[in-house]
Amino acid sequence: MFPNLLGQKAARHLTDEDMAAIIGISRTAYQAKKKSGRFTAEECHKFCTYFGKSFEYLFEIGRASCR
Repeated sequence: MFPNLLGQKAARHLTDEDMAAIIGISRTAYQAKKKSGRFTAEECHKFCTYFGKSFEYLFEIGRASCR
């Protein structure tokens, strides 16, 4: 999954139910999307708006080492 999105969730003590409500889906649907990492553009936008963070930050999957 996306570590920065999960970090924002943890920092605000949000549950999967809360995260689902933010994007307007059921908890079960959120859990499936969390597992697959497949959110729609609209869902990503809702998370970005809620957390006040950029898409690039929330959905960063990690940086490759350049050594």
